[in-house]
Amino acid sequence: MAKSIGKTATEKELAELEVFLDQFPEYRKMQKVTDALKSDLKQPDPTAKQKDLSERIEELWYKIKNSGESSVPFGGKSKVRSLVNWQWAAAAVLIFTISGVFFYTSRPRSVNQLTKAVIHHIYVPYGKTTGIVMPDGTKVKLNAGSSFFYPETFSKATREVSLEGEAFFEVTKNAKKPFLVHTSTLTIKVLGTVFNVKAYRNDKNIETTLLTGKVQVELKNETEKNIILLPNEKLIVANSLSRTINASAVNTGGAKIDYKVTALPQVKTEGIKETAWLDNRIVFTNESFEEVAKQIERKYNVQMIFDEQSLKNEQISGVLENESLEQALQIIKMITPFKFRIDGRIIYLTHTGT
Repeated sequence: MAKSIGKTATEKELAELEVFLDQFPEYRKMQKVTDALKSDLKQPDPTAKQKDLSERIEELWYKIKNSGESSVPFGGKSKVRSLVNWQWAAAAVLIFTISGVFFYTSRPRSVNQLTKAVIHHIYVPYGKTTGIVMPDGTKVKLNAGSSFFYPETFSKATREVSLEGEAFFEVTKNAKKPFLVHTSTLTIKVLGTVFNVKAYRNDKNIETTLLTGKVQVELKNETEKNIILLPNEKLIVANSLSRTINASAVNTGGAKIDYKVTALPQVKTEGIKETAWLDNRIVFTNESFEEVAKQIERKYNVQMIFDEQSLKNEQISGVLENESLEQALQIIKMITPFKFRIDGRIIYLTHTGT
């Protein structure tokens, strides 16, 4: 928690924190306070003071964590009681310290403004999906491996959320308060519509698929360029965070975002591959084995390791529905010859000749 306040936590540590909070919901309130502090704390010298605050809180948290690991002699009831008292006292001090600094630095704000500062974070682990209803009635379904951030209360002017991963939105219409979805590369602005956003950090592209209504997309590196999507259109943008950005997305003048708009096939909504995940299906058409493997990893909660690049580049098409992991791999083998070995949650993929 201290590292998340000091903005020094890695993605892995943040994911571990979320798992911990799911297992121990009594600490969720503490996390909400730290999120509020992280989002809104303004200080004259942020580098020095935030570092000092982070170190102090981390020291307190270290004491809380280790107090639960201390050995207690058999029959030592008084020591057990004092240990429990210390643990909760330290937790209270931690909450009080965070809250005190937050309220001290935010005194001019109203109670309503402080409420808005509380940000909810939902992380969906691999192998699962989840659905939520926003404060305005908007419905959101999150795919595996997604992180979603939204405020306790929307502002008076806009409804803003952040996404890393994939989500299906059914936005409640409100012409006076646009709904904005922020990703690493683009921002999607809508009034009331149904659309899907796929924005995983390690995917080659970010995709926005519009089913009904109308959306406006702003590219973060080209803010002067707004793209309007109509129903049954999909916007594909090169992912600036992907480790495998196309060479065409970079030039000598700095990063450039390439994009294109394509029309969806004239089929029923449930028949398009962009929303197949809502029915626990994977549909792939002339996609690289590497991209399909990422979808398999998310659906089955596994890690797939290729022995060489040429196997990653194999183009495959197909549909996976309710098959087991091994059945799914056997189906792909009919299209692209390869061998696989399952070791726990790791799948090793090799050419048939090796």
